[in-house]
Amino acid sequence: MARQTVVKMTMKKGKLPMAQDWKVDLVWERDWNLGLVGRTLNELGFLGTLYGGFPRYRYQRLGIPNEKIRTRPAAALWNYGISQLKLPAYLQMNEPKRMGEWVARQRQHAPAVLVNGTAYRFLFPKILDRPILRIVERGSMFPEDFFRFPQKARQEAGYSYKNELPLEIVDEMKKAHLAQATICGSDMVRQSYLTRGFQPETLYTAHYGVRLGRQLKAKHEDPAGRNLRVGWLGVIGFRKGLDRARRISEWANQRNISLEFHFVGPIQDSESHEILRKFLCPYILHGVQKGAELEKLIQSWDIYIQPSYEEGFPISLLISMSAGVPAIVSHDTGACEAVRDSIDGVVLSEYTPKYLDHKLAALVKSQSLRIESGFQAKKRISENFTVSNYMERIKQIHLILQKQRALWREFIRRESEARRVIQ
Repeated sequence: MARQTVVKMTMKKGKLPMAQDWKVDLVWERDWNLGLVGRTLNELGFLGTLYGGFPRYRYQRLGIPNEKIRTRPAAALWNYGISQLKLPAYLQMNEPKRMGEWVARQRQHAPAVLVNGTAYRFLFPKILDRPILRIVERGSMFPEDFFRFPQKARQEAGYSYKNELPLEIVDEMKKAHLAQATICGSDMVRQSYLTRGFQPETLYTAHYGVRLGRQLKAKHEDPAGRNLRVGWLGVIGFRKGLDRARRISEWANQRNISLEFHFVGPIQDSESHEILRKFLCPYILHGVQKGAELEKLIQSWDIYIQPSYEEGFPISLLISMSAGVPAIVSHDTGACEAVRDSIDGVVLSEYTPKYLDHKLAALVKSQSLRIESGFQAKKRISENFTVSNYMERIKQIHLILQKQRALWREFIRRESEARRVIQ
């Protein structure tokens, strides 16, 4: 496997480059977390050019200045059409490849490039000899984990699964070592890279945060005569732990606990529909919701649930907790870095009836406990996981990266001089 490039050399004493001299180009195939990352870099004065794979308006509405946006949405639009028409998958374009190669062809770049997604597989190999610091923004686990956890979910739910790594995942794992810095969305994401031999000094944790200016407030209505509303926000499928939620519904049904699941988001595939039909508690599919409608739903929830198999640090969880909704999360994701077990909610490591009796019974049966846990959840987010907290951490990281880039630029200059002497 290719080894990570870590430059270790002495540097003459002097000031770090001024903030106005430090810019970072963003390469974003989609718009995952871009609103937070892009606006943060822009407010800090660090944002260079955003290279995006979606139509321009998608980035404008996230608060990215129009003059900083360059897009090539043809591949995304083409693939969307192929999907909608249910045409063969081989007709789809390789979006990460087109994105990476397009950005590599640009004559001018900022001192650093930050990639979200997998376009780095095609971009980084083409800029190795250029004085550009190569950074990856990672909200999910190391690529192998990102592949294997959903397969584990499928296996536990009784569906077919794969053991052999796809070639693109193998390539992604190799190319990940070309990054000179990886900014991880949680400590668990960072740990998944450390266990693969990545240098600790190249891995940075920056927990995402939410803006608290317009705070939501859970209603915690009297539960008498109604079902407890259990909220879910995000993709409805295997990786997010849909079958684990089904097992909770079975447990609640056996214990005569009246739960009602509220799913907000797209359904991943036909197999997810099959799992939903096995729920023994009622559920409502709200589809994709935004704005006032989403806020209204969140405020009506008694409990939030995210029993994922693989998750970095979900912003949807932070939003719900900031409204005062206690959360149920799994122990094998970064979500447990936000939720303190038996304080802000519950962290689950098993889904057997006996275990759920021990962990969940008190929370679902006691309104006063839900209100107290919700209060603690709201306090937890407001004190630790806000946009301001995130911005301060990103500022600290980029001050370090400025110095690292200066070292890398000097390294490139010396290598070029050495080659000229040899020739």
